[in-house]
Amino acid sequence: MAYAAIDELAAALRITVTAANTATLQACLDAAAIEIDDALDRTDPLPVDDPLANRVNVLRGVEWFKANDAAFGVLGSSDTGTLTAPRNTMRRHAITLLPHKQLFGIG
Repeated sequence: MAYAAIDELAAALRITVTAANTATLQACLDAAAIEIDDALDRTDPLPVDDPLANRVNVLRGVEWFKANDAAFGVLGSSDTGTLTAPRNTMRRHAITLLPHKQLFGIG
């Protein structure tokens, strides 16, 4: 279950929720929520209204949504040229979520 709503993701993307993009927005939030849950390694679920998880869900959801613009890990425009996208963008979000992590065991 996602920690944010599609209207929050749409606001962060500065787009309007439409029938055409609703499924994609939800899929991006769901993918980010799976990553959040994996990074936290908790024995009990995190409340869905947790503000830190909400922010990370929105921020990572934005990255998932924009991933289509970075095919093959490359971003580009006529103003900046070609830029390489970061390889593991979830790692920095996982660090943000450390206060909620419960298990720090080996492998």
